Amino acid sequence: MDQAHSSRPLLPELLRRVMEYLSDDRAALRSAVLVNKTWAAVAITVLWQKPPVSALAACSDDHRQLYAHQVRELNFGGPNDGKQHSRFRTLEFPKLRCLTIDYYAPGDGQKLWLGQYIQPSLEELRFYGPEPAEDLLDLLETRCRRLRSITIDYAFEGISTERLLKFFDRCRSLRSICLPSFMDAFVDDQMLAYLARHRALEGLELGKAITSEMIEKALRGVEAPFSSIRRLAVRVSSNAVEPFVTVAKSVTNLLLMVEDNELSPLPFVRPLKNLTELEILVGQEIIWPGEDLLALKGLTNLRNLRICLFEGPPASPTLTDEEFIQIFQNMSELEELVFHVQCKLSAAAITSLGVHCRQLASCEVFGSYDLHTWSIIERPLFPQLRQLDLSAAVPEERESQQSSLTEDAQMLAQLIVEHAPNLEELYLQDHDEFSNKVVAAFKAQTGNEYNS
Repeated sequence: MDQAHSSRPLLPELLRRVMEYLSDDRAALRSAVLVNKTWAAVAITVLWQKPPVSALAACSDDHRQLYAHQVRELNFGGPNDGKQHSRFRTLEFPKLRCLTIDYYAPGDGQKLWLGQYIQPSLEELRFYGPEPAEDLLDLLETRCRRLRSITIDYAFEGISTERLLKFFDRCRSLRSICLPSFMDAFVDDQMLAYLARHRALEGLELGKAITSEMIEKALRGVEAPFSSIRRLAVRVSSNAVEPFVTVAKSVTNLLLMVEDNELSPLPFVRPLKNLTELEILVGQEIIWPGEDLLALKGLTNLRNLRICLFEGPPASPTLTDEEFIQIFQNMSELEELVFHVQCKLSAAAITSLGVHCRQLASCEVFGSYDLHTWSIIERPLFPQLRQLDLSAAVPEERESQQSSLTEDAQMLAQLIVEHAPNLEELYLQDHDEFSNKVVAAFKAQTGNEYNS
């Protein structure tokens, strides 16, 4: 290759792409800063797009503003980060797009100055306190014409339902609203009715428990309620699931936190054919017949399905292998499965996931399974699997000798590795003797280190 040709500098757009590809490799970006002035300028821009708060605070005073000009995302994650606000008080963040401020308790009743962060470029704000020194909503209204997403989980001075509604109405760019549990006092019939009428709202998360009476009252006289909602996360009584879900027909990501066990939520999600993510948290012990779980089988676009513990796991003692297979046999896009349902399934159910869900990367299923049948199945069952979490592995039936148990565990671990060649973490939660040996053998064979 011609030496002159090989030494030509990268075009600016190519150099930028290279640096962005290295955005998660901070050591490489620091090295790039030392190459020359051109590389340094681009590397600094990428390196300081999303800096740890501690890194920005550690800069010398004369360099901190230079780097603050590049910041696009800041996440104040706790009291240590919170202490740095005073250090940033005089800075300017002209490119800041995403800001998260976690709660911390400043000393001597001090309030938090936010004006330096609330810039015209801001698109997403998550605010969890403490008391702001300025009128936060007024700052956002007047400065942030691009604000698309807001989370407020702190009832600061002067806030009310009426003030929030006025803010939402004036902030025409808003597409996502999150009012977690500390904002319960402001989520009333008036607020629900407003949110139902909001034509541009695509994401909604509410921490307050919504009853059927509340949602039915809020929907009265509202034409096409929640018409643009794509992402919905709500805490509801079981009898509120149907009226809420029935009107949210466009939803693709749904999180239901169900407070009671009077009604199963599963049949009501059946019509939501566009769902790509579904999470159901149950608040009380409940028994679901297999027929209820079969309501999920038509959700063929799901990539993530999570049925999780809220206070106690649901149970489906009558669910059969055949019904489990029916649920998942057409979910070819499924990537994450958390199935914390107490039931009695065999290894055939787990095997079916490998047959039908070839994109599966994370799998958590309650139950104890004899996976020795995998020895006669074509490998690999799970080409994309990174995490497997079961209750326990069952040893092969043989005379109970310590050496044979160890050998069986090593053989089963090898079988798991062959069927899931990209597996990084294996968990067997019952921690019985055999399961512990299988996990230990898996770690030894793969060299993977993690807390099990």
